[in-house]
Amino acid sequence: MRRTGIPHVVNSSGERISLHRVDLCDRRVLEDYLQSTLDASPELLPVEELDTSFTPLVSLGREIISIDNLFVTPGGRLVLVETKLWRNPEATREVVAQLLDYASRLSKFSYVELESEARRAMGDAPIGEGSLYELVASRFPEEVLQESRFIDEVQKCLRDARFLLLVVGDGIRENLEDLVDLLHRQPQMLYKLALVEMQIYENPEAFAGRMVLPQVVASTTEIVRAVVRVKTTGTAEVSVAIEEQPEKGGSPGRRTLSEEVFFDELPDECTRRLFRRLLVFAEEIGAVPGWRASSVSIQLPDPGGSKQMLTLFLMHTSGHVDIGWLPGQLERVAIEREIGVEFSERMAGMFSGITTHKSFEGGLSRRIT
Repeated sequence: MRRTGIPHVVNSSGERISLHRVDLCDRRVLEDYLQSTLDASPELLPVEELDTSFTPLVSLGREIISIDNLFVTPGGRLVLVETKLWRNPEATREVVAQLLDYASRLSKFSYVELESEARRAMGDAPIGEGSLYELVASRFPEEVLQESRFIDEVQKCLRDARFLLLVVGDGIRENLEDLVDLLHRQPQMLYKLALVEMQIYENPEAFAGRMVLPQVVASTTEIVRAVVRVKTTGTAEVSVAIEEQPEKGGSPGRRTLSEEVFFDELPDECTRRLFRRLLVFAEEIGAVPGWRASSVSIQLPDPGGSKQMLTLFLMHTSGHVDIGWLPGQLERVAIEREIGVEFSERMAGMFSGITTHKSFEGGLSRRIT
């Protein structure tokens, strides 16, 4: 059973400030607030608790084919969110059915059609006049796949309906037993579903803004789904498989290098020696390596205490070192951009033959070969 207490803020002088649950009298206002908040801050969604292959999130905008919020990851996965505020338990069933319908419609889209619909998002579409890939690469340049592979992964995600579906709101009931029949109506779809409660608190007399507390209420990891796959190459072949749930902490569908494999895949011994020296340098300054599919990202935690990791440089199995992400990341956490510019310029000065990163010409990003 979930238990909810009332949050308080204690300032540096020990003064306690009580927060109050936001009144749900105007559902439309709060649903709009939730949608706009998630659009601006996708990190509020506790996706890592459900499946790390659906992280990190980039917002494609609101009201795309009627989906409240639509997100994509650097690995080409899609997350659909429907926001609702209610007190009626039956509303859970209704909104889940609606979300499954949206997922079914989206699964019929091609990559090009998805990109086109993203430009029709409510208000100022995040994609603007650019491409879907450019949007994701601008937010997570160190994690995004190569463009051709990214497009393939998005297309595969659409075809298989390999989505993460989130019902997000306040007052969500946690019983999923009545939803089992709904979850089995689309056995060809490889989606995962979760209910996420967003408790909203405020104290306008003490400070501006609101406190949002996200919590996973329930997910389909608690329900075994049978997935039907139909292959029509030659004679039609139908197979039914019971999805196995990954172990906690796993990241299905996304390869993560180990240090040993990373160094084995480097092109020559000279590169191995250089990269080992760079790893030692990183350790000496307190940076941590983030092992990815084909690279390792050297990062420092934000000294201001946010969850933002600041990327100093990336080392790729191809033998390249990418720099230049730091200035923009510092700017986002209210630290002087020039510190990152100076670091990038000094590091670039250690090497000869640097070239502009092909995806970010005109920027500070450079590829050291």
